[in-house]
Amino acid sequence: MIIATAFVVFFFVMCIKGNKYDSYVESLDGDDYPLKVLYGFGFAVQDLKPFKLQGSLYVKLTTQSKMLYEPMYTEYYAKLIWAQTLSFVFLSLTAGFALAGFFNSVFFALIGVLVAVVFGYYFITSLKTKLDERHKLANIELPEIVSSMALLMNAGMVLNETWKRVAYSSDGEIYQLMKIVSDDVDNGVPFKTALSKFGNNSNSQEVKKFSSALAQSLDKGNKDLCDFLANQSSEMLILKKQHILQQGEEAASKLLAPIGIIFVGVIIIIFAAVVGMFMGSGSGFLG
Repeated sequence: MIIATAFVVFFFVMCIKGNKYDSYVESLDGDDYPLKVLYGFGFAVQDLKPFKLQGSLYVKLTTQSKMLYEPMYTEYYAKLIWAQTLSFVFLSLTAGFALAGFFNSVFFALIGVLVAVVFGYYFITSLKTKLDERHKLANIELPEIVSSMALLMNAGMVLNETWKRVAYSSDGEIYQLMKIVSDDVDNGVPFKTALSKFGNNSNSQEVKKFSSALAQSLDKGNKDLCDFLANQSSEMLILKKQHILQQGEEAASKLLAPIGIIFVGVIIIIFAAVVGMFMGSGSGFLG
Protein backbone atom coordinates (compact mmCIF):
# COMPACT_ATOMS: atom_id res chain seq x y z
CA MET A 1 0.00 0.00 0.00
CA ILE A 2 2.92 2.35 0.76
CA ILE A 3 4.41 1.73 -2.71
CA ALA A 4 1.02 2.30 -4.33
CA THR A 5 0.57 5.61 -2.49
CA ALA A 6 4.07 6.73 -3.46
CA PHE A 7 3.40 5.97 -7.15
CA VAL A 8 0.05 7.80 -7.12
CA VAL A 9 1.48 10.89 -5.40
CA PHE A 10 4.51 10.96 -7.74
CA PHE A 11 2.33 10.58 -10.82
CA PHE A 12 -0.03 13.43 -9.93
CA VAL A 13 2.77 15.77 -8.79
CA MET A 14 4.66 15.28 -12.05
CA CYS A 15 1.45 15.69 -14.06
CA ILE A 16 0.95 19.11 -12.44
CA LYS A 17 4.58 20.07 -13.16
CA GLY A 18 4.12 18.85 -16.73
CA ASN A 19 1.44 21.43 -17.49
CA LYS A 20 4.18 23.81 -18.64
CA TYR A 21 4.91 21.43 -21.52
CA ASP A 22 1.38 21.53 -22.96
CA SER A 23 2.61 23.61 -25.90
CA TYR A 24 5.01 20.78 -26.81
CA VAL A 25 2.18 18.37 -27.62
CA GLU A 26 -0.89 20.43 -28.55
CA SER A 27 -0.17 20.27 -32.31
CA LEU A 28 0.44 16.50 -32.37
CA ASP A 29 -1.92 14.17 -34.22
CA GLY A 30 -3.99 12.27 -31.66
CA ASP A 31 -4.06 9.14 -33.86
CA ASP A 32 -0.27 8.89 -33.97
CA TYR A 33 0.18 10.02 -30.37
CA PRO A 34 -2.64 8.60 -28.19
CA LEU A 35 -3.40 10.26 -24.81
CA LYS A 36 -1.01 13.08 -25.68
CA VAL A 37 -2.32 15.08 -22.69
CA LEU A 38 -0.22 12.76 -20.51
CA TYR A 39 3.06 13.51 -22.28
CA GLY A 40 3.65 16.58 -20.13
CA PHE A 41 4.23 14.11 -17.31
CA GLY A 42 6.93 12.40 -19.39
CA PHE A 43 8.66 15.69 -20.21
CA ALA A 44 8.57 16.69 -16.53
CA VAL A 45 10.05 13.35 -15.46
CA GLN A 46 12.89 13.88 -17.95
CA ASP A 47 13.91 16.91 -15.92
CA LEU A 48 14.88 14.49 -13.16
CA LYS A 49 18.47 13.32 -13.66
CA PRO A 50 17.79 9.53 -13.31
CA PHE A 51 15.20 9.70 -16.13
CA LYS A 52 17.00 12.07 -18.48
CA LEU A 53 17.34 10.86 -22.07
CA GLN A 54 21.04 10.13 -22.47
CA GLY A 55 23.65 7.58 -23.48
CA SER A 56 23.06 4.95 -26.15
CA LEU A 57 19.29 5.42 -26.01
CA TYR A 58 19.71 9.13 -26.80
CA VAL A 59 21.97 8.31 -29.76
CA LYS A 60 19.55 5.66 -31.02
CA LEU A 61 16.41 7.84 -30.84
CA THR A 62 18.07 10.97 -32.26
CA THR A 63 19.57 8.98 -35.15
CA GLN A 64 16.19 7.47 -36.01
CA SER A 65 14.29 10.76 -35.66
CA LYS A 66 16.86 12.50 -37.88
CA MET A 67 15.98 10.07 -40.66
CA LEU A 68 12.25 10.69 -40.24
CA TYR A 69 12.05 14.42 -39.53
CA GLU A 70 13.80 17.67 -40.32
CA PRO A 71 17.18 18.09 -38.54
CA MET A 72 15.88 21.01 -36.45
CA TYR A 73 13.26 18.69 -34.89
CA THR A 74 15.57 15.72 -34.27
CA GLU A 75 16.01 16.21 -30.53
CA TYR A 76 12.38 17.20 -30.04
CA TYR A 77 11.04 13.94 -31.47
CA ALA A 78 13.62 11.88 -29.60
CA LYS A 79 12.53 13.47 -26.32
CA LEU A 80 8.88 13.18 -27.34
CA ILE A 81 9.20 9.42 -27.80
CA TRP A 82 10.97 9.15 -24.44
CA ALA A 83 8.25 11.29 -22.79
CA GLN A 84 5.61 9.07 -24.38
CA THR A 85 7.37 5.97 -23.08
CA LEU A 86 7.78 7.34 -19.55
CA SER A 87 4.14 8.48 -19.44
CA PHE A 88 2.67 5.10 -20.35
CA VAL A 89 5.15 3.11 -18.26
CA PHE A 90 4.47 5.14 -15.11
CA LEU A 91 0.72 5.18 -15.78
CA SER A 92 0.74 1.37 -15.99
CA LEU A 93 2.84 1.01 -12.83
CA THR A 94 0.70 3.52 -10.94
CA ALA A 95 -2.55 1.79 -11.94
CA GLY A 96 -1.11 -1.66 -11.17
CA PHE A 97 0.21 -0.79 -7.71
CA ALA A 98 -2.90 1.26 -6.85
CA LEU A 99 -5.15 -1.72 -7.66
CA ALA A 100 -2.76 -4.03 -5.80
CA GLY A 101 -3.04 -1.83 -2.72
CA PHE A 102 -6.81 -1.44 -3.01
CA PHE A 103 -7.49 -5.18 -3.44
CA ASN A 104 -4.53 -6.22 -1.30
CA SER A 105 -3.27 -8.51 -4.09
CA VAL A 106 0.20 -8.54 -5.65
CA PHE A 107 -1.36 -9.94 -8.83
CA PHE A 108 -2.37 -6.45 -10.01
CA ALA A 109 1.14 -5.12 -9.37
CA LEU A 110 2.56 -7.88 -11.58
CA ILE A 111 0.03 -7.07 -14.29
CA GLY A 112 1.02 -3.39 -14.05
CA VAL A 113 4.71 -4.25 -14.45
CA LEU A 114 3.95 -6.51 -17.43
CA VAL A 115 1.86 -3.84 -19.17
CA ALA A 116 4.59 -1.26 -18.46
CA VAL A 117 7.20 -3.49 -20.13
CA VAL A 118 4.96 -3.96 -23.18
CA PHE A 119 4.31 -0.21 -23.48
CA GLY A 120 8.00 0.56 -23.00
CA TYR A 121 9.07 -1.78 -25.78
CA TYR A 122 6.30 -0.61 -28.12
CA PHE A 123 7.04 3.12 -27.85
CA ILE A 124 10.84 2.84 -27.76
CA THR A 125 10.73 0.87 -31.03
CA SER A 126 8.05 3.07 -32.65
CA LEU A 127 10.58 5.10 -34.67
CA LYS A 128 12.27 1.93 -35.91
CA THR A 129 8.86 0.57 -36.91
CA LYS A 130 8.20 3.70 -38.98
CA LEU A 131 11.61 3.41 -40.63
CA ASP A 132 11.01 -0.25 -41.45
CA GLU A 133 7.66 0.66 -43.00
CA ARG A 134 9.33 3.41 -45.02
CA HIS A 135 11.93 0.88 -46.17
CA LYS A 136 9.25 -1.50 -47.47
CA LEU A 137 7.28 1.24 -49.22
CA ALA A 138 10.42 2.75 -50.74
CA ASN A 139 11.41 -0.56 -52.28
CA ILE A 140 7.94 -0.91 -53.81
CA GLU A 141 7.70 2.68 -55.08
CA LEU A 142 11.25 3.03 -56.42
CA PRO A 143 10.81 1.02 -59.68
CA GLU A 144 7.86 3.19 -60.75
CA ILE A 145 9.81 6.35 -59.94
CA VAL A 146 12.88 5.29 -61.93
CA SER A 147 10.69 4.27 -64.86
CA SER A 148 8.91 7.65 -64.85
CA MET A 149 12.22 9.50 -64.69
CA ALA A 150 13.59 7.49 -67.60
CA LEU A 151 10.55 8.33 -69.75
CA LEU A 152 10.68 12.04 -68.95
CA MET A 153 14.41 12.34 -69.59
CA ASN A 154 14.10 10.47 -72.86
CA ALA A 155 11.47 13.04 -73.78
CA GLY A 156 14.14 15.76 -73.40
CA MET A 157 13.53 17.02 -69.85
CA VAL A 158 16.59 17.86 -67.72
CA LEU A 159 17.27 16.00 -64.46
CA ASN A 160 16.21 18.73 -62.00
CA GLU A 161 12.88 19.26 -63.74
CA THR A 162 12.37 15.50 -64.06
CA TRP A 163 13.04 14.97 -60.36
CA LYS A 164 10.60 17.69 -59.32
CA ARG A 165 7.89 16.52 -61.74
CA VAL A 166 8.06 12.96 -60.40
CA ALA A 167 8.35 14.08 -56.77
CA TYR A 168 5.08 16.02 -56.91
CA SER A 169 3.19 13.37 -58.86
CA SER A 170 2.27 11.35 -55.76
CA ASP A 171 2.19 11.42 -51.95
CA GLY A 172 3.95 8.13 -51.18
CA GLU A 173 6.80 7.80 -48.67
CA ILE A 174 9.63 8.03 -51.18
CA TYR A 175 7.87 10.84 -53.05
CA GLN A 176 7.89 12.87 -49.83
CA LEU A 177 11.64 12.33 -49.57
CA MET A 178 12.04 13.43 -53.18
CA LYS A 179 10.15 16.64 -52.40
CA ILE A 180 12.64 17.34 -49.62
CA VAL A 181 15.46 16.98 -52.17
CA SER A 182 13.71 19.48 -54.47
CA ASP A 183 13.25 21.94 -51.60
CA ASP A 184 16.90 21.56 -50.55
CA VAL A 185 18.12 22.17 -54.11
CA ASP A 186 15.87 25.24 -54.41
CA ASN A 187 17.47 26.51 -51.19
CA GLY A 188 20.98 26.18 -52.61
CA VAL A 189 21.97 22.69 -51.44
CA PRO A 190 24.09 20.86 -54.07
CA PHE A 191 22.10 18.14 -55.82
CA LYS A 192 24.65 15.46 -54.91
CA THR A 193 24.45 16.39 -51.22
CA ALA A 194 20.66 16.29 -51.33
CA LEU A 195 20.79 12.90 -53.07
CA SER A 196 23.02 11.49 -50.34
CA LYS A 197 20.56 12.67 -47.68
CA PHE A 198 17.72 11.18 -49.72
CA GLY A 199 19.36 7.76 -49.78
CA ASN A 200 20.17 7.74 -46.07
CA ASN A 201 16.70 8.87 -45.00
CA SER A 202 15.00 6.19 -47.09
CA ASN A 203 16.42 3.42 -44.85
CA SER A 204 16.63 1.28 -48.00
CA GLN A 205 19.78 -0.21 -49.49
CA GLU A 206 18.20 -0.18 -52.96
CA VAL A 207 17.42 3.53 -52.74
CA LYS A 208 20.91 4.27 -51.37
CA LYS A 209 22.50 2.41 -54.29
CA PHE A 210 20.29 4.21 -56.79
CA SER A 211 20.94 7.68 -55.33
CA SER A 212 24.68 7.00 -55.14
CA ALA A 213 24.81 5.77 -58.75
CA LEU A 214 22.70 8.71 -59.90
CA ALA A 215 25.06 11.13 -58.14
CA GLN A 216 28.02 9.56 -59.93
CA SER A 217 26.21 9.93 -63.27
CA LEU A 218 25.49 13.64 -62.83
CA ASP A 219 28.78 14.69 -64.43
CA LYS A 220 27.94 12.74 -67.57
CA GLY A 221 25.74 13.94 -70.38
CA ASN A 222 21.97 13.72 -70.65
CA LYS A 223 22.26 10.72 -72.98
CA ASP A 224 24.25 8.72 -70.45
CA LEU A 225 21.77 9.62 -67.73
CA CYS A 226 18.91 8.35 -69.91
CA ASP A 227 20.73 5.07 -70.51
CA PHE A 228 21.50 4.76 -66.80
CA LEU A 229 17.86 5.31 -65.81
CA ALA A 230 16.63 2.86 -68.46
CA ASN A 231 18.97 0.15 -67.14
CA GLN A 232 18.00 0.95 -63.54
CA SER A 233 14.33 0.72 -64.46
CA SER A 234 14.74 -2.84 -65.76
CA GLU A 235 16.68 -3.91 -62.67
CA MET A 236 14.17 -2.27 -60.31
CA LEU A 237 11.24 -4.14 -61.86
CA ILE A 238 12.98 -7.43 -61.08
CA LEU A 239 13.62 -6.27 -57.50
CA LYS A 240 9.98 -5.21 -57.14
CA LYS A 241 8.82 -8.69 -58.09
CA GLN A 242 11.19 -10.17 -55.51
CA HIS A 243 9.88 -7.81 -52.79
CA ILE A 244 6.28 -8.69 -53.63
CA LEU A 245 7.10 -12.39 -53.35
CA GLN A 246 8.84 -11.78 -50.00
CA GLN A 247 5.82 -9.89 -48.70
CA GLY A 248 3.59 -12.77 -49.76
CA GLU A 249 5.78 -15.22 -47.84
CA GLU A 250 5.78 -12.93 -44.78
CA ALA A 251 2.00 -12.63 -44.91
CA ALA A 252 1.66 -16.40 -45.14
CA SER A 253 3.97 -16.91 -42.14
CA LYS A 254 1.98 -14.37 -40.10
CA LEU A 255 -1.16 -16.40 -40.75
CA LEU A 256 0.38 -19.51 -39.17
CA ALA A 257 -0.12 -18.25 -35.60
CA PRO A 258 -3.89 -17.56 -35.85
CA ILE A 259 -4.37 -20.76 -37.86
CA GLY A 260 -2.56 -22.68 -35.13
CA ILE A 261 -4.75 -21.09 -32.45
CA ILE A 262 -7.89 -21.92 -34.41
CA PHE A 263 -6.66 -25.50 -34.91
CA VAL A 264 -6.03 -25.91 -31.16
CA GLY A 265 -9.49 -24.46 -30.46
CA VAL A 266 -11.12 -26.92 -32.86
CA ILE A 267 -9.24 -29.83 -31.25
CA ILE A 268 -10.41 -28.72 -27.80
CA ILE A 269 -14.03 -28.45 -28.98
CA ILE A 270 -13.90 -31.89 -30.61
CA PHE A 271 -12.24 -33.38 -27.52
CA ALA A 272 -14.87 -31.82 -25.24
CA ALA A 273 -17.66 -33.12 -27.50
CA VAL A 274 -16.21 -36.65 -27.55
CA VAL A 275 -15.74 -36.66 -23.77
CA GLY A 276 -19.30 -35.40 -23.31
CA MET A 277 -20.64 -38.07 -25.63
CA PHE A 278 -18.86 -40.86 -23.79
CA MET A 279 -19.93 -39.52 -20.41
CA GLY A 280 -23.51 -39.39 -21.64
CA SER A 281 -23.29 -42.93 -22.99
CA GLY A 282 -21.77 -44.13 -19.71
CA SER A 283 -24.54 -42.56 -17.67
CA GLY A 284 -27.18 -44.20 -19.87
CA PHE A 285 -25.47 -47.58 -19.60
CA LEU A 286 -25.26 -47.33 -15.78
CA GLY A 287 -28.88 -46.23 -15.63
